[in-house]
Amino acid sequence: MKMNKRKKYLLIFLLTMSALCYNLPYLSATFYTQFLEAFNLSNTQAGFLMTMFSLTATPGYLFGGLLADKFSPKKLLIISQLLTAVLGFAMSLVNGYAILIVCYLGFGVSTTFLHWSAFLKLIRAQADENEEGKVFGFFELSYAVVGAITSYGILAALSKLSNFRIVTSVYAVILVLVAIVIVFALKDVEENEASNEFNFKMASKAIAHPVTWLNGLIVMGMFIIVTGSSYLNPYMSSVFGTTVAFGTGLTIFNRTIARIICAPFGGMLLDKWKTPKFMITFCVVLIALASVFLFIPQDASGRTIAIIAAVLIIMVLSGSRSGLYTPIPEAKIPFEIMGTSMGIASAVGYSTDLWLYTLCGKWIDTLGNAGYRNIILLYIAGLVLVIAASFLLYIYEKKHGVFAESVPDQAI
Repeated sequence: MKMNKRKKYLLIFLLTMSALCYNLPYLSATFYTQFLEAFNLSNTQAGFLMTMFSLTATPGYLFGGLLADKFSPKKLLIISQLLTAVLGFAMSLVNGYAILIVCYLGFGVSTTFLHWSAFLKLIRAQADENEEGKVFGFFELSYAVVGAITSYGILAALSKLSNFRIVTSVYAVILVLVAIVIVFALKDVEENEASNEFNFKMASKAIAHPVTWLNGLIVMGMFIIVTGSSYLNPYMSSVFGTTVAFGTGLTIFNRTIARIICAPFGGMLLDKWKTPKFMITFCVVLIALASVFLFIPQDASGRTIAIIAAVLIIMVLSGSRSGLYTPIPEAKIPFEIMGTSMGIASAVGYSTDLWLYTLCGKWIDTLGNAGYRNIILLYIAGLVLVIAASFLLYIYEKKHGVFAESVPDQAI
């Protein structure tokens, strides 16, 4: 018997709290200028930390999927919270760039290998058939609410903090509390949904499924877009003359408030349109908005148009994020290989961390403000990739009758 809706969405909100573990490795994406100043880093060094994160995160996404299909997702979430908290305390208390590198390598294990696929599998387990969009949309909404409270709280407290490093300890304490709550409040997936006997035949089936790779390309393109959007903070202050506080506030709006406003709408639209039409439509709009930055004056005279374009990009992007991981359940991939499929898709998509942040940081350090133009062009290239993969997904779904009453065997 399916659980009542109130309990279902309460559990999704609880699961969302565990996703705060990603705020530590991506701290620079929100508080870019403050992060660089607190740890005395250049743009290139900050980017290299994300490369180190990706070095363990990318294989972690892949093998984490195998782990989520074999072991208890609930236990994996608890371990990930505690390990990430330990690394957060280390960042706060121990000095040195070498220590930061070690922590970021560790974050790849704690937030991807242990957490990500198990987390997605538990989220998917809360959804009835054909409501994946609503469930993932509610996750985006919940994460935005939690993120807004924590991020704006930290922004408000920055003037009273003796050192920005304290922020990492704050997140670490939160993660310990989340782990304790999960222990007592979250029920694991049922035995008939969690495969306790891993076999490589099932892994091979996940690898062979074309939607696994199409979903991976969609995630890759979207993550290029998300990464590009994270540079709106320094872009707005360096090029258009906004204050650092405004840029940080805009970034927090990007990661939180815009999701609160747009994620529910995106989730409902996704269930109506399905992933291919949904992603293609949103990406075409984003290309048009991003192109604005290529033609407006790159100084204070273009500030008003830049702010409007940036806010619209953030809102449209927030509405589109519900479609990141819906292709796999939408294509009726069996639940027993879903963790592995999502792990592969994540590994393909988030492999951009291996080079993307370092490249963008180097562009800014070597080219100055002109480097942001390259980031915008890369942003548009990511959107084109999502459109191409979504079109191929549409061809697959049409060929295999995914939304027909009787789904052909080859579609799953």
